[in-house]
Amino acid sequence: MAFCYQAIDPSGRSVRDLIQATSVDEAARLLQAKGLLVTRLTETAEGQAATETQAAAASHATKKTGRVRSRDVVYFTQQMAMLLGSGARMVPALQAVEHQAQSDAMKRLIRQLRARVEDGVPMSVALADHTKVFDGVFRSLTAAGESTGQMPGAFTQLADYTRKQQEIRQRLIGALTYPAVLVLMCFGVMGGLFGFVLPRFRSLFSTLGADLPASTRIMMDLSDVIGNHWLVVLVAIAGTAAGLVLAFRSPAGQRWWAGAFTRVPVAGAIVRRVILAKFFRVWGVLVANNVGVIDALHLARGTTRSRAFHGLIDHLAEAVTDGRLIGSALRESPLVPPTMAAAVATGEESGRLGESLLFIAGTLESENSQLLASLSRIIEPVILVVMGVVVGLVAVSLFMPLFDVATLAGGA
Repeated sequence: MAFCYQAIDPSGRSVRDLIQATSVDEAARLLQAKGLLVTRLTETAEGQAATETQAAAASHATKKTGRVRSRDVVYFTQQMAMLLGSGARMVPALQAVEHQAQSDAMKRLIRQLRARVEDGVPMSVALADHTKVFDGVFRSLTAAGESTGQMPGAFTQLADYTRKQQEIRQRLIGALTYPAVLVLMCFGVMGGLFGFVLPRFRSLFSTLGADLPASTRIMMDLSDVIGNHWLVVLVAIAGTAAGLVLAFRSPAGQRWWAGAFTRVPVAGAIVRRVILAKFFRVWGVLVANNVGVIDALHLARGTTRSRAFHGLIDHLAEAVTDGRLIGSALRESPLVPPTMAAAVATGEESGRLGESLLFIAGTLESENSQLLASLSRIIEPVILVVMGVVVGLVAVSLFMPLFDVATLAGGA
């Protein structure tokens, strides 16, 4: 039976080829005997039907029990690092973590991993069956730990990596939650004004026979459209929102959004710093765990869909291939501040590239956290001011005819 594999050879180059074996376990053992660090191992056409059936069954089971959340992966990695660091072997550690898993989806996934490891399959190959849960960085670090016999250290690095990714995600959500609530409140207030308040004022103005200024007439007409065709308005809003969500979830939409958002005057600079921190974090973790620089760059490419950063990564890979220094290549990019490029160059010259990348990532993450917190504090009053201005304009437009009527009555 033929198996297609992707691995990293002792020189750090990525290799891809076919190997003949009676089972996936034997194929993995043969590749490890050659000194290859296996990152992916799949059956070819001979076993494709069985593989697809198994994948479909696993997908059906996942849908039935729910999806694996990012915090479940963080908890799994931390528990594995603790157990392996205390001397536990892989299978007993997986069994212990399986019993402590809180979600049914995670329990099922760990059970599948344990069954594969019990059959003699390397952990990195078992993880490759769940690419939607464990990304290329996770699998590569696991494979690096297997090749060096340092699985406790690899899972310690993974625990730190997943924890930091979760923290960044939570900070972003936390910074945007309150402004999003304020925006929704603003739309709710406007809906209440145009749907309930303005119609009552229209009947009042009709009774008084008041002459309406242009701003008041526009608001009354808009209120009539919303009141008479509210179902059409709701369907249009829901359809537009659903269309935008589907568009942004598509690969093309995500690439466009990633590129467009990085060019926004103020927010773009913050987004670029967040992407840069994540890129340096992933690249540094991989290099520090003896993954080849070029392979680490290709894996770090998955941290963003921005074409500008993809161009930077391709430029760095080309520079390494040509034998040029990474620090010099970074200085040529406007996406990387000169001080960071100088820090990478210093780490490269001293043979501590991984440490310098991780140090830069940590510094960026700390600065980004403070920047996001400050930005959130600035956005909140801005939204409140905008809401106050809108409500004030509506109030002025409503009361101006009343003032005119009162003036005429006083003159009479």
